[in-house]
Amino acid sequence: MRGRIRVRLLVATWILVSSFVYASLAALGGRDGASAVLAAIVAGGIVGFIVSELSVRWFDEAVRPLTDAARRMHEGDLTVRARVEREQDVGQLGAAFDQLAASLSQTVGELRSERDLVSRILDGMQEGVLLLDKDGKVALMNPALREMLLLRADFVGQPLLEVVRHAELKELLDRARTTRKTCSGEVELGGLKPRRLLVRGTAFTQTRENAGGLLAVFFDVTDIRRLESLRRDFVANVSHELRTPVTAILSAAETMEMALARDPEGAKRFLGIIERNAARLQRLIEDLLDLSRIESRELRLRPERFAFEPFATHLLGMFRERADKRRIALRLDAAKGLEVDADRRALEQVLTNLVDNAVKYCPERCSVTLHAERSDGPVPSVRLRVVDDGTGIEEKHLPRLFERFYRVDAGRSREMGGTGLGLSIVKHLVEAMAGTIEVISAVGKGTTFDMKIPDASTRGREKSSSDDVSRDAKEDAA
Repeated sequence: MRGRIRVRLLVATWILVSSFVYASLAALGGRDGASAVLAAIVAGGIVGFIVSELSVRWFDEAVRPLTDAARRMHEGDLTVRARVEREQDVGQLGAAFDQLAASLSQTVGELRSERDLVSRILDGMQEGVLLLDKDGKVALMNPALREMLLLRADFVGQPLLEVVRHAELKELLDRARTTRKTCSGEVELGGLKPRRLLVRGTAFTQTRENAGGLLAVFFDVTDIRRLESLRRDFVANVSHELRTPVTAILSAAETMEMALARDPEGAKRFLGIIERNAARLQRLIEDLLDLSRIESRELRLRPERFAFEPFATHLLGMFRERADKRRIALRLDAAKGLEVDADRRALEQVLTNLVDNAVKYCPERCSVTLHAERSDGPVPSVRLRVVDDGTGIEEKHLPRLFERFYRVDAGRSREMGGTGLGLSIVKHLVEAMAGTIEVISAVGKGTTFDMKIPDASTRGREKSSSDDVSRDAKEDAA
C-alpha cells in the first residue's frame, strides 16, 4: 500500500511541477523548446520524489499507532489503545478505533463471564449433562455425568456409541432427535458401579444460526429406586408377619367358640394359642414402633455415666432361669470398675436383644459370654462383645443379618416368637449412639457380635470442637 501511495504522489507531483516549470520557461522565453522540456522533467522528478517521500513518512508516523494497535488486538490484547490525539489529522480515526477496542473488550469480558458462570453451574450440578452436535458427536459433558459413567477422560468430538455403549440410551436419544420432542426414560448401567439413570433428551430446532443438536440430562435415581424396592419389600414383609398371628387368633377363636361347651380342656388350649399369637402381635407392633422412632430420629438419647458390672449382672439375671432350663451357661467378663457413658435404656435394649438371641438359638450345654473392656484409642470408647459357642451362622447370611425381617431360619424364628426386627433395632440404636457393630461367625464355631460405643461426653466435646473450628473459619473468611 505504501508503494502505491508513493508512486501515485510521485507521478502527480512530477506532472504538476513539470507542467508549471515548462509553462514558466515558455513564458519567459529564455530557452528553446527541447531545453525547456528537459528542465521541466528534471525539476518535476526532483520535486515529486521529495514530496512523495515526505508524504509517505508523514503517513507512516500518523498511521503506525493504529497499525500496531490493530496487530496487538488481532493477537488477543484487547487492552491496547491507539492513543492518537484528536488534533492530528487521523485523530478522529484513532478515537473511533479506541472506542471500538473498548466496546469489543467489554463484549468479550461479558462473554467470558457468562461462559465461566455456565461452566460453574455445569460443574456444580448433581445431574449429568450431555450435549451432542448435529452429527451425534459429544460436544459437552459435565463432571457429574463423567462420574456417573465412570469416565476419566473428556470424550468431546467422539461419537456417542464410542463413549457409552448402551443401545437403549442411543435409541432414546435418536427418538428425541427424530420426533423433535422431549423424550424421557430410564436406563440401567452395569459395570463396577451399577446405576439406574433417568434420561431426558431434547433436540434443538435447526436454524441458520444453529445447525441443530441434542441436549440430554441424566438424573441418578439408583437410591430412589432402591428405597422404593425396600418400601415394597417392607410392606410385603409386614403384611406377611401380621397375617400369621392374626390368622391363628381368628382360627383359634372360632374353634374355641365351638369347643366351649363340648371340650373345655380343648378350649383352654385354643385360648393359649390366642394368647401366644396376641403377644407375638404385640411384640411385632412394639418393634415396628421402636424402629420407626429410631429411623425418624424421634428417639431422644439421654446419656449418663454408670457402672457396667451391676448393670450387666442385672441384665444377665433376666435370662438366667431360661438359660438354666436349657443348661446354657451365662458368663460376664468385664473389667473391674468399668464405667460406661451412654444411654442406659438404649444399651440395655441392644444387649437384651443380643443375649436373648444367643440363649434362644444356641443348642443345649453351650455358653454365652458378655465381654466388656475399655478401648483407649483416638476416641475413648467401650468395647462390648456377646460371644456364644453355638452352631454359628453361614457366611452367606452375614451381610444381610441386620436387615429388617431377615431370618437365617425363618420357620424356627417364628416358632420361637421372633419378629425379625431385633437385629435391625440393635444396629440402629448402636449407630444412634455413634457406635459401630459387626458380626463374626462360622458354622460350628459360634458367633460374636462386636460393638464399640464411644463416650457420650467425648462426642459432645468433638461436636463442640468442630463447631468452634467451623465458626472460626467463617469468622476468618468474613
